[in-house]
Amino acid sequence: MADAAEFAYEESLPEGVDDDPSAGQHCTAIEDSVTELEREVASLREALQEARSEIVVLRSSLEESDARIDGIMSQWTRYRDDLDSLESEAHRLLAEKYVGFVEQALFGLARKSVALHARGDTGQAISNTVQKLCVEIFGRADTTEARIRRIVKARSTDALAAHASNVFDQGTALVREARSMKNRGFWDFEFCAGEPVDTDRQQVWGKSDPEGLVHYVVAPAYVASGVRYCLQRVVTR
Repeated sequence: MADAAEFAYEESLPEGVDDDPSAGQHCTAIEDSVTELEREVASLREALQEARSEIVVLRSSLEESDARIDGIMSQWTRYRDDLDSLESEAHRLLAEKYVGFVEQALFGLARKSVALHARGDTGQAISNTVQKLCVEIFGRADTTEARIRRIVKARSTDALAAHASNVFDQGTALVREARSMKNRGFWDFEFCAGEPVDTDRQQVWGKSDPEGLVHYVVAPAYVASGVRYCLQRVVTR
């Protein structure tokens, strides 16, 4: 009976199902297409890796070029006697506003925050808070008011938050002004910890000892076109 069933199944199949040559050709075409796609993917991966390598080389070359240009500009401006141009005057005025902003707005906000929250050495706590505010405003590309509020531990509805909002507006306005210049200014945070105060680049903050060794930068210097329009404010040990 099993033979009879198999015979009946074979009889029921449409003619040509087992020997249709187009089915095999179709499978072969699919396999060929998949193989070709795999080759193209591999080729694209190689091209992407080459492009990444070229980008690394270009970035390195650009950094070297920027360093050379900065060095040339620094040497060039050192011996110039015509720096009282309109733009240099604009940089000088911006540096004055920046110094006033640090000494008044940031110091005032830090002092209020420390008075509400800190214990122990309030002078050190104020310096640390001003440092964090300067890094947030002048050392980041994505300054936010929320982070400034967190630094000073302000709640969104209290008076300290309103002061923080005002500081955010003033600080970001200074950054925009510096970026709008033809020769953009920037804030220099670089320093060597444990070294004596470099009086060409730095001055001590508050009651720090001028004869001490640099511990950290409270407020960065403002620099444009190789000219240092104001010095770093540093805390010493």
